[in-house]
Amino acid sequence: MMEKYQMHALFKKLLLLTFFFACVVLLPAQNVIIKSPELEHMLALYAQRNKNQETIKAWRIQVAALSDRREMEKEKIRFENIFPYYRLEWIHDNPYYILKIKDAVFKQKLDALTLLHRIKRRYPSALVILDDVKPDKILNPNF
Repeated sequence: MMEKYQMHALFKKLLLLTFFFACVVLLPAQNVIIKSPELEHMLALYAQRNKNQETIKAWRIQVAALSDRREMEKEKIRFENIFPYYRLEWIHDNPYYILKIKDAVFKQKLDALTLLHRIKRRYPSALVILDDVKPDKILNPNF
């Protein structure tokens, strides 16, 4: 019986020693990531281009201005169900929550008015506004 107990204790010690040795050996392990020069160059160009990009004045459509956030969220969902091709963004300009079409940005007001005409059938209070946007967000007028 005593021999069995000694074997069990020896086994525990051996297992603990093996675990400790494995931890010590694997502890300083490090992953080395090698970055490709082409990828580094592309990331640098992307960062530079976005850093230098200014905003310009362009035309957008404001769908609604609401004072209740819950109503604004309901209206946003309703609009995106009626017009699934356009996404809305909202801005909190105290005390109002303003819903604007995110995807439709136009250089010419006339192009924005074409879309506004379609939206006004469901949203009579919608209007065209002049907004600051990045140049790459402007749509081709032949949408």
